[in-house]
Amino acid sequence: MARPKFTIDEHGQERDRRGEWRSGRPVYLEPFLDWPTNWIRIRGALFGFPSFFFPWFVIYMAVIGVSYAFFTPEMSRMATVSPDWIAEIVARNAVILTLWNGAFHLWFYKFKMQGRQKKYSGKWMAENSSIFLFKDQVYDNVFWSYMGVLFWSAYECGLWWAYANDLIPYVSFESNPVWFVVLMLLVPFWRNFHFYWIHRLIHWKPLYDSVHYLHHKNVNVGPWSGMAMHPVEHLLYFSCMLIHLVIPSHPLHMMFNGFQTGLGPAVSHSGFDEIVFGDTVSVRNDRYMHYLHHRYHNVNFGEYNFPLDKWFGSFHDGTPEAHEHFRKVHTERIRAQEAS
Repeated sequence: MARPKFTIDEHGQERDRRGEWRSGRPVYLEPFLDWPTNWIRIRGALFGFPSFFFPWFVIYMAVIGVSYAFFTPEMSRMATVSPDWIAEIVARNAVILTLWNGAFHLWFYKFKMQGRQKKYSGKWMAENSSIFLFKDQVYDNVFWSYMGVLFWSAYECGLWWAYANDLIPYVSFESNPVWFVVLMLLVPFWRNFHFYWIHRLIHWKPLYDSVHYLHHKNVNVGPWSGMAMHPVEHLLYFSCMLIHLVIPSHPLHMMFNGFQTGLGPAVSHSGFDEIVFGDTVSVRNDRYMHYLHHRYHNVNFGEYNFPLDKWFGSFHDGTPEAHEHFRKVHTERIRAQEAS
């Protein structure tokens, strides 16, 4: 008797033989760079729910605003390199990462507040596994994530010092309100543009085998997996912040760039399609695009708001047709390698 293609889990969701669940929705790319321009879709992508602004952009703005106002040293102190204010930045970023990643981890994995409902993989985090530090996936991921805080903070501290000494171009809301707002809106696009190309670079085999392999130990991802990277990858990943050396900006723009880079991976690696509150309320997370990257490695190097994967042929939308296409591409690549 043939094995059934699907099983039904405790939430009534269909899971395949590997325990994988799919939402049934193709991966959604935001329409900002579509041609011809569809203003109705753009309006929905900006102001719907979820959308570009809601909830994550607004949440990041709140976190950054509080951090800037209450937990950032005065600019005058940062004109001189000193261990005290540097330690304050490192401690602030470590605490924020702990609270942010910890909240996702506690909800989804520690207390399992929604069980496996809307969870892409049927598995939980690996324990007693020799491929991870301390033989535990979560402990491994936490260790490498805190390593990332050091790189995030190093870039931030260097840029704060440069702002304080008038060494890089500066703009304030008062001097140019239009550019101030536009640049804040452009930061996510820049970050995703940068991420795509850095990500393609570290999938070059020599760098993958020596650096990026560490991140890809996490096939079944969790909130702490996002920043679980080799130090060289952290160095490259947070280099998106260096754009503030040449683009007129305010420290708030720099903080948004760094905070989204440091905190965003917990969202994109949550492993869940929705955050479910009770029987009637949920928040779409829609991170299937990056989950597919961890499943197949050679697809979806970028993110939703910059369609570089679509332009360069690496976009997997999660449909059976896309799976079959990339399976054939993979088979042909192996045959070509064997022939050569």
